[in-house]
Amino acid sequence: MISLPSIAFWPSLNNDSPAIRQKPVPASTAEFNWRHYLSPGHWPTWLGFGFFWLLTRLPFPVVMKSGRTLGALLYRCLRKRRGVTLTNVQIAFPELDDAATEKLAREAFSHVGMATAETAWTWFRDAGDMGEMQFDGVEHLEQALALGQGVILLQAHFTVLEMCAAVVGPRWPISAVYDPPKNPLFAAYLLAQRYRHLQTLIDNRATRDMVRCLRRGEIVWFSPDQSVPAAHGGITTEYFSQPALSSSGTARIVKMTGATLIPFIPTRHENGARYTFKFCEPVILCSDHVPLATQQVNDVLEAHVRAQPEQYLWAHKRFKPPTAEHTNPYA
Repeated sequence: MISLPSIAFWPSLNNDSPAIRQKPVPASTAEFNWRHYLSPGHWPTWLGFGFFWLLTRLPFPVVMKSGRTLGALLYRCLRKRRGVTLTNVQIAFPELDDAATEKLAREAFSHVGMATAETAWTWFRDAGDMGEMQFDGVEHLEQALALGQGVILLQAHFTVLEMCAAVVGPRWPISAVYDPPKNPLFAAYLLAQRYRHLQTLIDNRATRDMVRCLRRGEIVWFSPDQSVPAAHGGITTEYFSQPALSSSGTARIVKMTGATLIPFIPTRHENGARYTFKFCEPVILCSDHVPLATQQVNDVLEAHVRAQPEQYLWAHKRFKPPTAEHTNPYA
């Protein structure tokens, strides 16, 4: 559902930012043992880490410019991902002509490149040297935490999410739901990085662990905006006016725990010169009707994406056909 890197530092913020809290020591941590990954099969990944380190020796604006260049290169080279992105944009915004669709797709890849640059920076440099950062709506999160029934941070898959842990994690005890990467070296290294800032990480299939965290009055952070098979709890709803399989987990977890649902919107401004992290007013779900509550979640996420579509991760196949009667747009 969500994947977040982090690194051990305390980012500097402007005067509008909340005071940093003392984060509790994680119940478990992931130690990265590099000696387990010395075989030749892992060398390309090590070279990638080395490139990240070298890239971050440059000033942050230069690194972000390099990220935009990388995004343009990815758009040209990753044909399948480009095709999925173009298809999704066409489905979500049918009013756009071909030129406008391609323009939005290129902008989305540019933001993916900048997200890669941000990830590298949070691994090897201090976030205080990144763009200006501001928190909005902190009172909504604080009031929800004061109720003691747990908080779900609901976020769409925006490209800024990879740097969020390094900025948000040190301020509140957060457990992030994630989907482990397939590359074993990258997965192990990323897990170790995430644990530097997050209280814990929860596999996206471990619903019981999410419920336990919420019943302890903690924060669980996830992004339920990807296609979920019916066998894994997916139900047919609408997303951008299209039939789509969506996770019913948010509605079910809220019903079980009484947790407060706080939408969270991270935004990159001016190519990384400034960032905002917005906690929105709580959303009250129709918790007794799971399909309706799930549609509410979709509607919230869709509204956020419509407000900044260039920053959304369009490369995943969100509009897979719910049933055999529906046409597969990716075929």
